[in-house]
Amino acid sequence: MSEENKKTECEELIEVSISDDKKQGFIKLEKKEEGCTTFTKEQFMTALNENFIVFGIIESAVEKLAQRPIFNIRIKVAAAEEPVDGEDGFVKLLVKKDSEYKPEYAEAKRVDYKDLNYFQMVKKGQVLCEIVKAKDGIAGTNILGEPIPTQKGKKAFVPAGKNTSLNEDETLLIADCDGIVKFINTININEMLHISKNVDFSTGNINFSGDVTIDGDVSSGFSVKAGGNIIIKGVVEDAKIEAAGNVAIAKGIYGGNSGNIKVGKDLRCNYIENAVLNVGGDITVDYIIDGKITCKGNIILAGTKELIIGGEIQLAGELIAKDIGNDREYPTIIRIIGDKVVDEAELVRLNKKEQKFRLQLEESYEKENQVNGLLLAQEKKNILNRNHDNPAMKQIAGIKKEIDKQVLSLKREIAKTIEERKYVEAKAITNYYGSVSIKRKLYRGTKIYFGDRVFQFEFDALEHCKIYWDNDDIVNGMM
Repeated sequence: MSEENKKTECEELIEVSISDDKKQGFIKLEKKEEGCTTFTKEQFMTALNENFIVFGIIESAVEKLAQRPIFNIRIKVAAAEEPVDGEDGFVKLLVKKDSEYKPEYAEAKRVDYKDLNYFQMVKKGQVLCEIVKAKDGIAGTNILGEPIPTQKGKKAFVPAGKNTSLNEDETLLIADCDGIVKFINTININEMLHISKNVDFSTGNINFSGDVTIDGDVSSGFSVKAGGNIIIKGVVEDAKIEAAGNVAIAKGIYGGNSGNIKVGKDLRCNYIENAVLNVGGDITVDYIIDGKITCKGNIILAGTKELIIGGEIQLAGELIAKDIGNDREYPTIIRIIGDKVVDEAELVRLNKKEQKFRLQLEESYEKENQVNGLLLAQEKKNILNRNHDNPAMKQIAGIKKEIDKQVLSLKREIAKTIEERKYVEAKAITNYYGSVSIKRKLYRGTKIYFGDRVFQFEFDALEHCKIYWDNDDIVNGMM
């Protein structure tokens, strides 16, 4: 048999098959009694190519089969490259869901229940969660050289809610403002903190950057601090309140021993008793008993009582009440805060003048130190050379004398400038724009001060009067 015929006969014994999913290729050698029993790698490769198997050929399997043919058994000689599925995106939370958030407790003996963080607070710019993006998969290839599609990774659900935003590459969710976290399905940052009960051991002390609304009371010993406004629908009892904005208290304030109220703007409440207050704006209240109050605005008594009894009140504006004091002459002090008017332009001129002299004095001191150093050097030189008549030393001594004169002159100028400034300050005029208006009675025992001057009256009470400052004197006018 010719070599060509023998080759053809061998190739006819090679059976190539492909799996249904085109991912595996097989060679099966048919054995005949007088058939071909030896094969080459090239024959197998040709057979695979004729059957369109062009990818994933397992050459080691083909070579082994050529070296040692196995008959009537399918031998895998090609395998697809499987696709790599993409990875799902996910979110790494840096805040907790409402159902999961609990205040952190230290050891039981050290727990301060007033200062537990009952609310999950965040600052503007704080990262709320990290977003890991989905990754694309890698497509595979079957043995016919065709692509096998991959499964794409699923995009992560980003829990973006109110007052939150993504960074530029959308990998971080960030708080747009200071606030309290409200997180059920999405993360929301509420600028207003709403407490639907009393501030007590169930809430702890409150410290919030925005507005605070409290549906109940603020209990004794607790504090509420807000960067905005505070609304309290109950009473404040021996507690500390601090707000940058306005404060409205539906019932009133009882200061007790440690209560202290600081309000950046206006205060409105029903009553003030035995409380310490510092208010930047106006106060509107029905009555004040034994209050220690500083108010930079007006104090308006409005309600059914409209009275002030006891305590000490300082204010810059107008105080309007029905009654101040009582018939038992209970000590009550009202101080009107003055507005000092000084020649600011002259003070600025004198301050600049003093600063100029002080700079010159510093320069003179530096020159003096240098000259002292030169004198010391010359003295050492004279001792070594036994020279008691040194012209250079006389010249340096002359320079030192001039500098000493300059230092003395500058000190005198500085002292003179300081005296001039004291004179300008002493000439300052204090104006009192505030006043005290009484709709009904001003009782004895009440003292109204304008600076060091006190308003005095001889009667048991004055009625329907207005006490104010005019032409450097206290005036009792009609209301």
